[in-house]
Amino acid sequence: MSRTVSIFYHASIIAVSFVCGVIFFHIIGGPKAEPFILLIEPRLADGDRQSIFRIVLPVVISIGLILLLATHSYLKILIRVTVAMRATFFGFSSVFLLQKLEAFWLYTIWWFPFQLIYCILLLVLCNLLVPAWSKRKIGKQVSGRTILLNFIAFFIIIVAEFIVVFFVLK
Repeated sequence: MSRTVSIFYHASIIAVSFVCGVIFFHIIGGPKAEPFILLIEPRLADGDRQSIFRIVLPVVISIGLILLLATHSYLKILIRVTVAMRATFFGFSSVFLLQKLEAFWLYTIWWFPFQLIYCILLLVLCNLLVPAWSKRKIGKQVSGRTILLNFIAFFIIIVAEFIVVFFVLK
């Protein structure tokens, strides 16, 4: 029962944050939102200037922020807020890509699946470091093997995104 509640809780974080990003984009409007989106994620505008650094940097920043928040007892409450903010930007930038009609395949093949997987993996990492509901107490040691598997999953997804960006979309 607690696994079902935890899965529903984490899926709700992603879904509600995504929808909030979509609503936020419609409130701000396309022309005003474009500079903000391009400041955070310039890959959405200039597909020609893709680099491995631009693929890895947003993921590493998110993981680093989660690891930093998980180490301090007062900041542990904000750990899922980091993922919620990433999912909100995911929804915000998704509408931006969908408004550009020529970017539909870019959105379908690259942006949506990889950003969704990153959000899910970040929530898994959050749950490993600071469990939401479980019998394991916060601060109890988590198996290093489990965290290593999560980082291997991140690496596999980064490599898959690199292949899609550089070989499929070109």
